Amino acid sequence: MKNKQLKLIFVLAILTTVVATSPTSSAASPTGKWRGSWNSGATGHSGPLKARVRQVDHDTYRALFVGRFAGIIPFAYPARLDRVSGTENQYTSSQRLPLLGTYRMNATVTNSHIRAKFQGGRDSGTFNLSR
Repeated sequence: MKNKQLKLIFVLAILTTVVATSPTSSAASPTGKWRGSWNSGATGHSGPLKARVRQVDHDTYRALFVGRFAGIIPFAYPARLDRVSGTENQYTSSQRLPLLGTYRMNATVTNSHIRAKFQGGRDSGTFNLSR
C-alpha cells in the first residue's frame, strides 16, 4: 500500500510541475501606450508615431495614432481595431479620413510590438510600435 501511495505522490508531483511550467497561450492585448514610427512605402516619407489603445469589448479596440509628417506637420489617425476571427493577435481596421479617403490597416500584436501595414488613397506603408 505504501508503494502505491508513493507512486501516486510522485506522479502528482510530476504533473503539477509540468502544468506549472507549461507556456500559456493568452493573447497579447493591444491595450496601452505605444511608441515607434511610420513609413510610407509609396512616398518614402516617415516619422515618429505614438498610439493609445483602449479596449471596447473582447474583440474590439479603439486606437488613436498620433504622429508627424515631414517632421513638423502633426496628424491624428483614429482607428477601430477588430480582431480577425479565429486569431489571437491579428487585427484589421477600415477608417474613412477626411480629404484622404478610406485607410485600411492589418496589424499583428505581440506583448511588446504592433506591426501594421496600411493602405489608402495613393499611399501605403507600415506602422512599427513598441511598449
